[in-house]
Amino acid sequence: MRSLPPAASRPLAVLILLGAIGLVYLGALEPLLDDYRTTSEAIADRQAAIARFRRVAAELPQRRAELATLRQRQAASVGFLEGTNDALIAAQIQNRIKALVEAARGELKSTQVLPVQEEGKYRRITIRVQMMLDTEAAQSVLYGVETASPLLFLDNLDMRAHIGADRHRETAQDPPLDVRLDVYGYMRGGKAAERQSVASGDPQAAAR
Repeated sequence: MRSLPPAASRPLAVLILLGAIGLVYLGALEPLLDDYRTTSEAIADRQAAIARFRRVAAELPQRRAELATLRQRQAASVGFLEGTNDALIAAQIQNRIKALVEAARGELKSTQVLPVQEEGKYRRITIRVQMMLDTEAAQSVLYGVETASPLLFLDNLDMRAHIGADRHRETAQDPPLDVRLDVYGYMRGGKAAERQSVASGDPQAAAR
């Protein structure tokens, strides 16, 4: 077998050495480098997540305070009638009564909006109602008024049996009832409260 001349054997030896280094790199170093890159990326992701969690934790007391404020506002507004003026609120009460009477298959004879009454920081909106119902329907309507939200209250209730021309038929069955009552609710922001707000320098109250 002929031996290679020195000028050719040296480059070949270098190539063999480089190939061996490449094999070592591919077999050992490259997987280690891949693991290192993967680990570095995972550490960076976790550090970013920790930073986000720290920001959220820092904002948590403020968020809790805002939530507590919202809950207090909601609790303070529960039960009160909401509207831009007395007429709209009165119409809301009338519509609710009408819906209850119709659901009970009664007859709403009339509704009358009574003058608004100032009670300190609140305004009392009252509707005088006359309706024709049987006993079961009357119970349903009165229950519906008292358990609805916003809160409504009953006053001056007067129930009388309606005796028409066919008295024998009406006495044999449940006679219709002529029901008259006042239904009222409260809205916030009475004139007394507005005067107090104006005196304290509230620009919104002054604008009203």
